[in-house]
Amino acid sequence: MIHSDEAWRLICQETLPLPARTCVLADASGHYLAQPLAADRDIPAADRAAMDGFSVRIADLETLPTTLTVIGEAAAGCPCTVSVGPGQAVRIFTGANVPAGADTVVKVEDTELGFFGGDTPVTEVVFPVAVTAGANIFRQSENARRGQPLLEEGTRIDACQAAVAATCGYGTLEVHQRPSVALLQTGTELLSPEAPVAEAHQVRDSNGPMLESALRTAGFPVAYRSTVEDLRHQTAEAIQRAAEQTNAIIMTGGVSAGEYDYVAGALKDCGATIHYHGVAIKPGKPQLFASLPNGTKVFGLPGNPLSAVVGLYDLVLPALKRMAGCPEAACRPSFCLPLAEDIKPDKKRQRIIAARLVTEGLTLVEPLKVVGSADMVTAAMADGAILLPKGAETVPAGTPVQFRSWRLL
Repeated sequence: MIHSDEAWRLICQETLPLPARTCVLADASGHYLAQPLAADRDIPAADRAAMDGFSVRIADLETLPTTLTVIGEAAAGCPCTVSVGPGQAVRIFTGANVPAGADTVVKVEDTELGFFGGDTPVTEVVFPVAVTAGANIFRQSENARRGQPLLEEGTRIDACQAAVAATCGYGTLEVHQRPSVALLQTGTELLSPEAPVAEAHQVRDSNGPMLESALRTAGFPVAYRSTVEDLRHQTAEAIQRAAEQTNAIIMTGGVSAGEYDYVAGALKDCGATIHYHGVAIKPGKPQLFASLPNGTKVFGLPGNPLSAVVGLYDLVLPALKRMAGCPEAACRPSFCLPLAEDIKPDKKRQRIIAARLVTEGLTLVEPLKVVGSADMVTAAMADGAILLPKGAETVPAGTPVQFRSWRLL
């Protein structure tokens, strides 16, 4: 068995981001950039109004109240052809370029008008209160200068990143391909979720829906899914079929050392290189990572549902993110949070403890009472897991511990 950090090192050693493709901006959400993005012009491109109001010269407001003549207006996205001279003002709307000659914008609420309304032209406006010189103006290039790098290669495109790309004129982006994923479930006994179960020994499939939901949430829809009987030759055949269609295969069950655990042997029959088989975590020890001759990566997870979800979030989803172009250091984030109550480590293995976040003035992480490695009922209440190193001494409440989210992907 190896430590989970060593397992992750081997994954990083054996996986690389997939090649880039061109993607229209509207479809880039959730992808990772394969190119850096830079500003194509100053942001803002000119001094712009931060409020609806009047652009003026601060020198004209030295004596209050004062009345200025309104000589025109400036609207966002339109050129302003007037210049502000002594005793003059220009009606201006949020986002419009500040006219030449003006150095301050007075918001409409600070004038006698109080608000803009109606169609009657404003020819004069009274300024009754003092304002600060330069107020209510977004200055040219205060966000970024032309040519300034804004988004690094490997940045995930979410809402704000899409806005930056659009601001800089990127209608298309070079992004890394997402891995296509196959899901193979071993187990002759597995029934579909909607199947009637008249006998106590019958087992509905929970791993399949759990894994598929987690993958979809993370942006990796399952391209191929199959249930495999507990036979070595059929397992090898299923692996070969899946490898022809996908970049990554996730297998559940059959990875331990039982009589019907054929996954490791079937992988060897397919010519695979097994990089690790067994990780020193509790739960989730029986898992593996392998490479097939065509480059497809195979991740074997335990059949017990809680063990499977632990392995999924600790190693498999981070590996898929790396293949999708996420920087290595960002693939497996964890947070340091104080414990809500005492917990006891395991003397031989790292414990990965399902936990939820609680707020009592500050955010604490509360371990959940799990009943065995198949307890998905308790896992469904978890926000993530505590990563507790092996040890002999109880860790008291209030101690900062590492927490890995199962929700923030």
